[in-house]
Amino acid sequence: MTSLRIKLWFALLFVIALVVGPALVASHAIRMVSAHFELSDASTQSLNALQRLAVLGYTVQQERFTDPSAFLEERDSYIDGVRAHVLNADRYLNNEIRLLSKTPLPPERRAAAIKEEMNQREQLQLIGTHLERALLGDGKDTQWEDYALKAISVEEREVKTTKRVATEVFEGVIWTLLGTSVFVGLLGVLGVLWAQRKMIRPLGNLWRSTQTIAEGDYTQRTPLIGTSEFRAIANSFNAMAEKIETSATAMQQANDELERAVARRTHELASTNRSLERANRLRQQFLADASHELRTPLSIMRSEAEITLRNGDASPDELRVGLNRVVRVSTLMGEIIEDMLQIARAEEPLLQTSIAPMDAAAAVQTCVEDFRRVIEADGGRITLKHPLESLTVEGDETRLKQVIRIVVDNAVCYSSDAPQVDVTVAAEEGEAVITVTDRGNGIAAEDIPHLFQRFRRGGRKGRVGEGQTLHNGQGLGLSIARSMMETMGGTISLSSRLYEGTTVSIRLPLMSNADLAHGTVS
Repeated sequence: MTSLRIKLWFALLFVIALVVGPALVASHAIRMVSAHFELSDASTQSLNALQRLAVLGYTVQQERFTDPSAFLEERDSYIDGVRAHVLNADRYLNNEIRLLSKTPLPPERRAAAIKEEMNQREQLQLIGTHLERALLGDGKDTQWEDYALKAISVEEREVKTTKRVATEVFEGVIWTLLGTSVFVGLLGVLGVLWAQRKMIRPLGNLWRSTQTIAEGDYTQRTPLIGTSEFRAIANSFNAMAEKIETSATAMQQANDELERAVARRTHELASTNRSLERANRLRQQFLADASHELRTPLSIMRSEAEITLRNGDASPDELRVGLNRVVRVSTLMGEIIEDMLQIARAEEPLLQTSIAPMDAAAAVQTCVEDFRRVIEADGGRITLKHPLESLTVEGDETRLKQVIRIVVDNAVCYSSDAPQVDVTVAAEEGEAVITVTDRGNGIAAEDIPHLFQRFRRGGRKGRVGEGQTLHNGQGLGLSIARSMMETMGGTISLSSRLYEGTTVSIRLPLMSNADLAHGTVS
């Protein structure tokens, strides 16, 4: 591992050299370019200062001859302006000398440039001196113009020279950086190729082998390539993989035998459990259906008996009417019990029906009368709107009454206040349509699609008679009602708006006159 550690240190130093070398070259090049461009800017500023001084001199001289009296009044301020311009130009020349001492130039060239700048300073002082004399005298001293033109010419040459040198240095830096980048790129490619062959490829093989073994394939082996250290690691890995393969094979054989034994026992337990679940489900379903279907008739019978007992002055005819209702409801209970037994035997709600012509209007009238006293005792009402004398359909009268009772019972139970139920019977497009509408709590829109499924309910229950709850329900009534309607060839549907009420429509095909005459089914 010592040799591998040395190789890694060499690789690290190589990477550092690849990064630091170009950075140093670029830093030196940037400093050189920056210094030459600063020197070029300083020369430009000096040239501008000399030009402004010359312009000032020409302007003052012109004013001297065009308006002598004004010139004399402002002569002192003009002289002060000349001195300020001279001082400003001298500051720029001093800045050039400072930059020349910092700019990387050959010694001979730097010395010549500094000497030339010193001469420029002397020329500047001569320009200022002779211009002041011309302003104080008669204006015939024009020697300052010769000094100014000479100084401007020299400074223009310097500006051109510094700009050319700065451009040449910049181009040289570009080529130097380009060459350095190419050289470093070639070294980087060679380094990557070496690392790919000696380090990355062996590591990749080792990683793939570990992944394959982790996935359960213990036959995977690692190729012996790369440096001596990686070959030693591959040998150790292959020996470990071989031991794991042997142990895994033995464990797999033991697991297979155990799984076969567990599978046999699980199959036996599953069969037993299915039988128990089926028996329990049938028992629960039978009890739920029986409790649901018997609850409504029992409630009606109890209400009839309580109302009759409270009426101490009831006549024999009134007592007979109440007892007749009790007999009818008890007969219905017997039929329901028979149906429940059939459901329990058949394992599904398929009821025996007797299909024959029947009067749907009379069946609706009977059901309304059965519920009237119960609802009115609770402060509510049930109304049969637009009653018909007769409306003949083909169906089972007992089943149809049972369906109507389920729907009316739901309308009463889902009313928080006194129940308000409207029942209508009408003929529409060859069908008898029985509509039951309440103004109860209504049903949420998301619950409506599931109401005809077993054990599904919507909304909360209301109250019936003497403040007692009619029933809590198991969500079976509408499911049973739909099964009955389908058996008779009819349909049942529901619409509702929350907090406004619910409407249930029961439809059965009408019998035509020809069918009634022959006693056959349409």
